[in-house]
Amino acid sequence: MKSPYSFAELVARLFCLLFGLFVLAQGIALTILANLGTDAITSPALVAHLLLGTQPGGAGYEWCTVGNMLICVHVTLVLMQILLLRSKYRPVQLLQIVNALILGAMLDACLSYTVLLPVPNYGAALGYTLAGCVVSAFGIFTFVKANLVPLSAEGLCLALSRVFNWRFSRVKIGVDCSMLGIAVAASLLLLGTLAGVREGSLICAVSTGFIIGLLFRHCPIWDKFFAKAGKRELSSEASDKLA
Repeated sequence: MKSPYSFAELVARLFCLLFGLFVLAQGIALTILANLGTDAITSPALVAHLLLGTQPGGAGYEWCTVGNMLICVHVTLVLMQILLLRSKYRPVQLLQIVNALILGAMLDACLSYTVLLPVPNYGAALGYTLAGCVVSAFGIFTFVKANLVPLSAEGLCLALSRVFNWRFSRVKIGVDCSMLGIAVAASLLLLGTLAGVREGSLICAVSTGFIIGLLFRHCPIWDKFFAKAGKRELSSEASDKLA
């Protein structure tokens, strides 16, 4: 199928996708540093890392980094999409796995230097959580603006909406709550304590979507970037939507 974008604009959107994944990884790393709980999709990965990784109390498997565990979560979500859609599943959506591999590698890279930042008190931890939410929101906004392949969580929500004719917004809430529930249950049953899900998880859930909405309404930077790359004018309709 022919791409709707010119070669130059496609390159620009690929750059946007990769940059968005990096910014998202940095935002997640900041929430992990704060240790007040992270976003819904990362929470099960963090619990798995604490259970199986090399940190004190873990099983000692070096490959069980947060990034690699996040990759496993995303791959599981892709497999769920395939089971739901079956013959209707579009093979191009397997590129979601590539996104997951990149995001996981970038997350581990970001954590390697983010963990060096000091967290002297609860106020600092709260600040890192809020900063992580803002950074993650900009990363997701940038990734979505690339308009190439969705992240697996959004892909699963779209699949559930399509199969059961449910509203996407309600499915998104259900998927996020399910991921948090899995993280809480696994943490309490396997670690004996609550890890990966705390007040920071609630802050992420409430603030990230709100910030993304503000960016879509008031930040036309990527639309202008793509229009310039494609050597076309930004449509008045798009400009109105972004105003």
